[in-house]
Amino acid sequence: MEIYPPFPCLFTPSQDSDNGPAIQSLIATGNRWIQIDGEKCPISTTISLQDSNKNPYHGVIIEPSPNFSTITIDTSGIGRNPVASTDPSYAAFEYHGNLDAAGYLTQAANPDRLEIFVNDGSLYSPGDWIFISDASTNPEQYLLPADGPMEIGRVLYTSANSLILSGALKRPHPINAIVALCKPIRNLIFRGLKFTGDSSVGIHVHMSHDGLFERITAADWQGRAMLLLDSGGKNNTVIDCYCVATTPGIGAGQSIWGVALEGQDQSRVINSGGEQCGAGVTLNYCVDTMAIDTRARNNTVNLGVYTYSIRTGFIRPQTASPQIIDTVITDGCVDCYMLDRQPLTLS
Repeated sequence: MEIYPPFPCLFTPSQDSDNGPAIQSLIATGNRWIQIDGEKCPISTTISLQDSNKNPYHGVIIEPSPNFSTITIDTSGIGRNPVASTDPSYAAFEYHGNLDAAGYLTQAANPDRLEIFVNDGSLYSPGDWIFISDASTNPEQYLLPADGPMEIGRVLYTSANSLILSGALKRPHPINAIVALCKPIRNLIFRGLKFTGDSSVGIHVHMSHDGLFERITAADWQGRAMLLLDSGGKNNTVIDCYCVATTPGIGAGQSIWGVALEGQDQSRVINSGGEQCGAGVTLNYCVDTMAIDTRARNNTVNLGVYTYSIRTGFIRPQTASPQIIDTVITDGCVDCYMLDRQPLTLS
């Protein structure tokens, strides 16, 4: 069975009411290629990119119909978590990664190794995807990841107390780091969406592999982050994405990120950026991830590489008028870079 039919599913949105449930229903009934045929598509209910059994909807395409170059998506009806305004799950499109508790490392793991040692190899099976969390190292109390440096891998073989992975590790991991199970989502394509209003995030996906995020923009954006590719992503491409926010900062009601990549491996950001955000483009605990020809101005920090990123950085970044810091690479990052900085050229 082919993922994509010869023709897309054409969806005509309501211009003034919530389209989230209708789009969710289309995806749930097997439509993977959805073209939105309308100038506006308000979304007040988060669209989950997984089924009722928590299996990811691989290969979803969301884009405008040929009648429109851009679709405006107002997320004000989603808003933010009233208890925790930073909660990123209040998003128009969301995938959590479906983490399940399993075991933990019984020995520190080093880069370039294929074998890791765990407390119980029977908790895993060949083909499983695993999530090693360096920030969660108290397995007696908690067996799920915490936000911070991590690595995703796939199990090739198991033994009583070790796992052989399909690819070598790229970062070191401490003893007792939890090794959870997870489910990546593959081949997402989002393009031609313009976000406005206020929600925690526009698009928020964990563990996206081989995704394309193209021409995702924002105008009069009051939300926390426009585009957030979260932990466990591999080989994603972000191209021609730009956020124009209103109130930069990290507090409630402010916009912290325009484009943010966390925990990515070999992902790319091309000709993208933001303004009036806490940071225009953020690369956080990433490995072998590159941003090329970014543009950022009037942000608290225009561009940043953060939190033990490895071989990650910016090539030919264009920046201007930072509110506090232009570019930053934080302590603990390894072989990270800001190369060939350029003055910002406005188009």
